[in-house]
Amino acid sequence: MDLVISDISNFNNIYSDMKTQFPESELNEYSVYHNLLLSAKYKLYLAKENDEIIGYVLLCDLVEEKFLWIDYISVLKQFQSRGYGHKIFKCLLAKYNTYKGVYLEVEKLDENDINTVRRIKFYRSLGAEKLNIEYFYPNKSGCIPMDLYFLPISVERVPIELTNNVIKIIFDLIHSHHRHIQKVLNRIVV
Repeated sequence: MDLVISDISNFNNIYSDMKTQFPESELNEYSVYHNLLLSAKYKLYLAKENDEIIGYVLLCDLVEEKFLWIDYISVLKQFQSRGYGHKIFKCLLAKYNTYKGVYLEVEKLDENDINTVRRIKFYRSLGAEKLNIEYFYPNKSGCIPMDLYFLPISVERVPIELTNNVIKIIFDLIHSHHRHIQKVLNRIVV
């Protein structure tokens, strides 16, 4: 499997898939992603095997801080439950092996929703740990409570002050189109 950097030309199909795999409350308008993909820090990777797209990753590459922030990661439905998620992460971690780690916004555990149970189990199997932060994901309606996880690459733990700084950078990069962004940021207890 290869992770191949892509540009906006491949995003139409990815956005169509995102609308089927992610809750509407976690998605932005197409134009928001279009503008993000024009920046140097927001990247689209296609996970390919034998030239076939298996999945994708949308992330913020915080080069100066040496962190990744995964905005979305998914395996296309027809390839799910075949170990491709682990392969995507293995490629991603190899590509960014000098970075400190990866931040992941994860839906809160709902024992009645098998998808949240599976997702959290998957991230924990990779070595990601839930941070002790009251975290909120900004959206057009305000915000939704989520959990923030950290997957170490070259460091075991990150000081809470550094995580707080990373959150502020990400909110400025990814969520600045929301007028209420400062209110959401103020709700996050670090």
